[in-house]
Amino acid sequence: MVIPRSLREEAGVVEGTLLQVAVVEGGRFLVTPQLAVDAAPVAAPQKNRKHLLRELAETVAGLRREANAKGLDKMPPREIDAAVAEARRAGKAADKRRIK
Repeated sequence: MVIPRSLREEAGVVEGTLLQVAVVEGGRFLVTPQLAVDAAPVAAPQKNRKHLLRELAETVAGLRREANAKGLDKMPPREIDAAVAEARRAGKAADKRRIK
C-alpha cells in the first residue's frame, strides 16, 4: 500500500513502516503502525544472548546513573503518578490526532 508523503509526515510515520489495516464502522480503514521485532537475537546461540543481556544490563546501569545524577531516582510517588498520567494523556491525544 502506498501512503502519500504528506499523510505519512503528518502522522509521523517513516517510509517503510509496517502497517496493520483494519475495517471499522462505515467501511472505513483504520491504519496502525506496527513495531517489527528482529527475532534473530532471540533465536541466536546462548553465547550471543549472554552478550546481548550484558549490553542491556550496561544500558540500564547507565540510565540509573543518569537518573541519580539528575535527582530523578528520588522522585516521590505523587510526582511519579503525575508524570505517568501526563504521558498517558499525551499518548491519548496523539492517538486521537492519528485517527482523525
